[in-house]
Parts: sequence; structure tokens; C-alpha cells
Amino acid sequence: MEIKKLILGDLETNCYMLIFDEDIIVIDPADEPNKIFDQAKKIGKPISYVLLTHGHFDHCNGAKALQESGAKVYMSKADADMIEAGLDLAKYAGIEFNRFAPCGYLSEGKQSLGKHLFDVYETPGHTAGGLAFLFDGELFCGDTLFFMGVGRSDLPTANKAQLVQSIKKLYSLQNANVYPGHGRSTTLNFEKENNPYVKA
Repeated sequence: MEIKKLILGDLETNCYMLIFDEDIIVIDPADEPNKIFDQAKKIGKPISYVLLTHGHFDHCNGAKALQESGAKVYMSKADADMIEAGLDLAKYAGIEFNRFAPCGYLSEGKQSLGKHLFDVYETPGHTAGGLAFLFDGELFCGDTLFFMGVGRSDLPTANKAQLVQSIKKLYSLQNANVYPGHGRSTTLNFEKENNPYVKA
């Protein structure tokens, strides 16, 4: 698996393209879907699936365009409900949200999409339906955990106590490379030792 990171939208959100032999999985198509399509064209493989770590607009505003191109979109049911209630936060940023209906919902455990096997971890706290995805030691955790930081817990459906427990759940995993929703990548071992907000 090869990982390609794009930084998209006004909030500089990390969008990840997981490149496999036959196709591509996109995690958090933040915005500017044309940039994602351009990369897929350069790579020469189709985008088959889209995984969303949570339902804030800056992580999923490009999902509709990818879905219309044939990709299947998956997320937590809790955050799909949040989007339906208008809690995607787009209106607070003065941005028009591109609404979509997910093709299915993911919950904690081992999952498979086509030939792709991966683990899903439920990580509520930044939003009620936060998810993290683990592919062969590569952890994509959205806005739950950052390099030397953690996600906000003062937004609709957020909960500080849940966020702390979600991060400790991730800390309990074997060391993995961490790909957050914003900023640089890190590792679980580094964050367990150095993160000033949540210690292991």
C-alpha cells in the first residue's frame, strides 16, 4: 500500500489516498475534489471507496463528488445523523455543504471492503461518531489525535471525557504511524511519551 497525502480546503485538511494494486481508497475528501481526481488520473487507478473519520464539513465536503463518480462512501451512523441535523459546521464557516447519503455505516471491529481488510476503532469525543482506521500499522485518526495535540471537545456532539478515553484506546494499540486530520504525521509511541494533553 502506498499513501499519498493531499492538503485541501481553507482549513488545510489532510486527505489521504491509499493506493493499492487495483484501486484507491480515499480517507477524508475534505474539499477540492478535482485535485483528488487529478491525482487518481495520474496514478491510473479508480477510486473505489471513501472512508470518513467524522462528519465535519472540512473532512467530507468532497464526498458527494467522489460518490457521484462511482466511489462508495462509508462513515459512522452517529455522524451521519449529525450531518442530517446540520451540525457539519459548514454554515459557521460560511461554506455551502455538499450533502450526500453514505452507502453504508462502519462500527468497531475488523472490516472488509472488496479485497481490503482493515480495523475500525470507534473514537468519540471530537464528534459522537468519530472513527479511526488501521491498515497494516498505518493509523488514520481524523481529528482525535494530532502531533503533540488532541481534537477540540467544545463543538456540537463533542465530549472531553470521551475524547480522552478514545485517545487512550488508540494508545493501547501496538505502535503505529499516525496520520491525523491536520498537520504532520507522528507515531503512537511518540504521543504516548510526549503528548502534553493525554498521557498513556
